[in-house]
Amino acid sequence: MRAGAAVCVLLATIGACTARAPQPAAGASPEPGVLIIGDSVATGMSWHDDAIAAMQKNLAVYWQVAICRTVTGVSCPFDGQRPPTLLDLVAALGRVPPIVVVELGYNDDASTFALGVDEAMRALVAAGAKHVLWLTLHAVREPYPELNAALRQATTKWHRLELVDWDAAAQGHPEWFQTDGIHLLDAGGLAMAHLVHAAVMGIVDPLRVVTPLRLRDGRAYELRLRAAGGTPPYRWAVLRGRPPHGFHLHADGEVLARPHGPPTAFTLVVTDADGATADARAVAR
Repeated sequence: MRAGAAVCVLLATIGACTARAPQPAAGASPEPGVLIIGDSVATGMSWHDDAIAAMQKNLAVYWQVAICRTVTGVSCPFDGQRPPTLLDLVAALGRVPPIVVVELGYNDDASTFALGVDEAMRALVAAGAKHVLWLTLHAVREPYPELNAALRQATTKWHRLELVDWDAAAQGHPEWFQTDGIHLLDAGGLAMAHLVHAAVMGIVDPLRVVTPLRLRDGRAYELRLRAAGGTPPYRWAVLRGRPPHGFHLHADGEVLARPHGPPTAFTLVVTDADGATADARAVAR
């Protein structure tokens, strides 16, 4: 677990623990603050050290994760207590960071979920949220497909709401899940952490290609491609098109080339540690 990071897992009441923002060193830029509000599915991230480390890379993460949490209404009971709903939590906090991640819905009533999402967005925006990243539910049974449809509909009403498609990411990965197909094993928690981290970094520091690649026929090149943003380390590859003869690209971005032949254009892609990608057009003439 990264030193100085704020880790606060709530299993019962808001007062169980308090997350405090880590203090940056003198002259250092503060890390962007991110609030994660989740239920027992999110414990797949908050209970595993590798997932915690992935999620907290270059971010100050405040975990508000409670088993049985709902968006609105009354949360279901766990271990003799009912955790605060999202609305209760936001009201108690008063203010939230500009980026809020929500992983909720599995415990909510399908008949009231859409209205609950509206109430949640209204409360989060009023509390200071500029971006709300809401994970879709792993739709292995009813009513989760219906709830995902309600989330998609909500994005048409709330421009600050963005879906993080956990359902799509989880397809074909039964090894990520416990036997119920919903709760996560360590591998699933790590996968969810990378997915969420990539979505957050896409807001605060998007992955991008820095080095333009313009090659001249017959000239020798020995250079390294550069990217910025996202989460290093980076891996490079040719995405589309046909590079010229004499062009060699290593995964670490090293280019060794003496191009020859007709002019050509091709596309390079860089992939970061979270699986986020960015591409750039390259030409040789």
